[in-house]
Amino acid sequence: MNLTARIDALATSLETPLPVATRKRLVAFTQLVQTWNAHLDLTAAREDAALVEVLFADAMVMADRAFVPEAAQVLDVGSGGGAPALPFALLREDVRLTMVEPLRKRIAFLRTAIGALGLADRVRAVEGRVEPGRPHAETGDVASARATFAPDLWQSAGLVLAPACLVFSVAEVEAAPGARLVHVRRYALPWSLAPRVLTRVERG
Repeated sequence: MNLTARIDALATSLETPLPVATRKRLVAFTQLVQTWNAHLDLTAAREDAALVEVLFADAMVMADRAFVPEAAQVLDVGSGGGAPALPFALLREDVRLTMVEPLRKRIAFLRTAIGALGLADRVRAVEGRVEPGRPHAETGDVASARATFAPDLWQSAGLVLAPACLVFSVAEVEAAPGARLVHVRRYALPWSLAPRVLTRVERG
């Protein structure tokens, strides 16, 4: 199964519509990651199946408007190699996205990808670090982070940055004090069969 077929199979398994133009840009992003990964270690995934899962599965679920409303400003914290934030931006052309990443080499990759994928009018990468519980210069309508903080800690940190945050986890989470769970989706990655849960949490 080639890369394009893998992406199509993933989209089908997650019931995500995938226009031809979007698929081409997802393939282009994968190729960028593969090129930079040789020097920058953006992800441990190397085989196509693992790479497609780690780059796109969470983004496809996140693209549901129940998690991110129309025309939202999204703040992604600890963006690393750009997933799921950049694929999400490709899937949702109505959103604006700010990625915050502390490592300068990864910022260089993110900015290269933004330019190469034609996203510069609504996506930017900012070098910086978010400290749990502290305000940050960047804010949004929805905050997201994957594998940057533990789920409970991220709820507290994310809801300082935005009125809603998205929690990626392998099992269901409970609402932190002062927060409420609004929307939950459970899913599994199609080839590794790893369980995943995405939860939208809001203040109050």
